[in-house]
Amino acid sequence: MSNDITLSDQLIDNLYGVICQHDESAKQNMMVALQYFAAVSGYMLGDYPGSDEEREELIDQLAAFTKNVSGDRANSQTQQTEPEAPPARAGKSIATNDPAVGIWKPE
Repeated sequence: MSNDITLSDQLIDNLYGVICQHDESAKQNMMVALQYFAAVSGYMLGDYPGSDEEREELIDQLAAFTKNVSGDRANSQTQQTEPEAPPARAGKSIATNDPAVGIWKPE
């Protein structure tokens, strides 16, 4: 397989847009859109000029590739949505007569 492909948000949005123009339900149901993407791959693989065994091997490779891309995307989305730690604030706590209560004074 080629290592030279480049995915972009624009490419994905354009492909998704074409699918949604063809079938409005893809806008409300991600599974429908994903089925179209998978069906297009299957359709194109049906025209693969190699033997049945080669086509089956390619399907397995593409499935593994899809799984890797999905994992990479999920990891990048998780890293982007993790909340940032609040900035450290300098100060000191002053004890009170109640051990459950303290007073925080910024420095």
